[in-house]
Amino acid sequence: MLEQMLFEFFIAIGTIAFAISGAFKAIRHEFDVLGLLVLGFATALGGGLIRDVMLHRTPTAFIDNGPAAYALAGCVIVLVSHWLSKKVWGLADPESRTFLVLDAVGLAAFTVIGASAGAEAGLNVFGIIMLAALTGVGGGMIRDLLAGETPLVLKSDFYATATIIGAVVFFILSYLSIDPVTNSAVTFAVTLLLRLSAIQFKWQLPRPK
Repeated sequence: MLEQMLFEFFIAIGTIAFAISGAFKAIRHEFDVLGLLVLGFATALGGGLIRDVMLHRTPTAFIDNGPAAYALAGCVIVLVSHWLSKKVWGLADPESRTFLVLDAVGLAAFTVIGASAGAEAGLNVFGIIMLAALTGVGGGMIRDLLAGETPLVLKSDFYATATIIGAVVFFILSYLSIDPVTNSAVTFAVTLLLRLSAIQFKWQLPRPK
């Protein structure tokens, strides 16, 4: 019961956070309301769609009403906030701390969801890591491509790295037979802490020159 509640919490917080980040970017590019919804939904649901297709199953968003409802809630939050205060435009800046933190929360939550799905499907460590990474960064990549930008994962230091490390932690804890609730909570915390630390301290990976 607790495991299911925690899993639903991660779905809700990750979907809403990514929908808000997508809506922020739509505002920055001066998209209309439909464009905002498209970008918000693509960001929130894109990673999950990629994950489910790779697992050869009907996407969860096409069966369960929850993800779409959470995505809509995130978009509505941004729309209402923007109409009440034009300051929201500033939060849409890709360098805005609010934008980056929301994206980090979504990344951490979806890392847990992707890794859990991989483990349940019986994938090996490589499969779990790949599924966690695609679930975590897939929606953001679609968002940036639709907005005509280089995907954040390709230029932001320690972005995909955070989700990869989080997935490795998930696999190790699973291998050690740690209970799923503790495993999920630790994986979320590690991924989020790594990404927030990267933002705060401007961690960078070596770049070929």
